[in-house]
Amino acid sequence: MEQELKSLLFRSVLAIVALIGGIFLLSLFLKEPVIKYSSLFVEYFGIYGVGAGIALSDALPGILFPDAFLVFAVAGNLPDIPVIIICGAGSLLGGSVSYFIGFYIIPRLKWGQDFLYKHEKKLIPLLERYGIWAVVMAAITPLPYSWMSILVGTLRMPYQRFLLASFTRVPRFAVYFYLIKLGWLQGI
Repeated sequence: MEQELKSLLFRSVLAIVALIGGIFLLSLFLKEPVIKYSSLFVEYFGIYGVGAGIALSDALPGILFPDAFLVFAVAGNLPDIPVIIICGAGSLLGGSVSYFIGFYIIPRLKWGQDFLYKHEKKLIPLLERYGIWAVVMAAITPLPYSWMSILVGTLRMPYQRFLLASFTRVPRFAVYFYLIKLGWLQGI
């Protein structure tokens, strides 16, 4: 277990450094187009569009990356605290949708049943071992939170425990927002 956590921590730090580096490079080489498209996004959809984008990215795994909407917020010059609150709320909503997809829909689909049958001997002990901490790790690291939300819903983690762990998304968005802002401002 200790080796798994060290590996996860290393990958998380690496992903955060890559994110900041990527934002720094964007601000150096593509600042004008990013500002242009971010401003258009913010003009049409506003701060609630950023929250809705994060809700969609956490509800539909692998389609959108939530941090892209933080870039829109930073480059679109939206106010810090409202962005963090709305992003956190959007993430909780999107994660809840993913949880309920896992809870109600996946077990009713043939491929969902096959997946559960094939992997339950590995997944259930993992969830029993880490429990709520599996959700916390997915919520605060670059691990795919939406997939974890579906998984714990499918494996019937109580919703209240899932939601409690998911609240760690709010400080995660605060930290990532300011790291993105730091990377963006350093590229001035």
